[in-house]
Amino acid sequence: MSRRRDSRANAERILQAVRRLWVADASPSMEEIAQEAGVGVATVYRHFPNRAALERAAFGRIFAEELLPLVEGAQARDADLLEVAARFVEVVSRYSPVLGEVGVTHVTEEALGDLAEPFVRLLRQGQESGVLRRDLEPVDIYWLLRMFVLGLNSPIASPTVRRRYLAMLMPALTAGAEGPLPALDEGDYERLAVPPERRRPPIETD
Repeated sequence: MSRRRDSRANAERILQAVRRLWVADASPSMEEIAQEAGVGVATVYRHFPNRAALERAAFGRIFAEELLPLVEGAQARDADLLEVAARFVEVVSRYSPVLGEVGVTHVTEEALGDLAEPFVRLLRQGQESGVLRRDLEPVDIYWLLRMFVLGLNSPIASPTVRRRYLAMLMPALTAGAEGPLPALDEGDYERLAVPPERRRPPIETD
């Protein structure tokens, strides 16, 4: 039992070490990761057989501990959606060195895949309460957040810059926005890999 606890503790130290190193270095070596974690290189490889496996696990931890709580917190009735969006972009931007190396598109797809259900619940709640426009679909939230991260993930984008441009975009999502959204066709849904059950707003439109 003690050996199992030690193994879990080592894996945790390795993941935390990767996250710390990523803030400044997109591609730390396995030796640097081991040194930061206080374990041997062989221990790193015993838990994560290659860099891809380690990156997936580290990204998964970031999503679970830093992004998912933001989305779940946004479901509170008094939540500031602009603040939620700004903090989401801020968290992803914190790891800007590794985003440039691994690819921000890959990271965003990983995050939004893991966050799909919470986003759908958030969208449904916003539509039912009359805050969000009723013709928004889950895929719209995916692509908007993807655009936010791609566009605002810059070393020169301060929190003020992010909030300014997010504030410009947010009114288009509200129930008072003018005109219906252009419809996506079946080919669009196929190219975007949207499952059939996600090809409509969470609530019935008028």
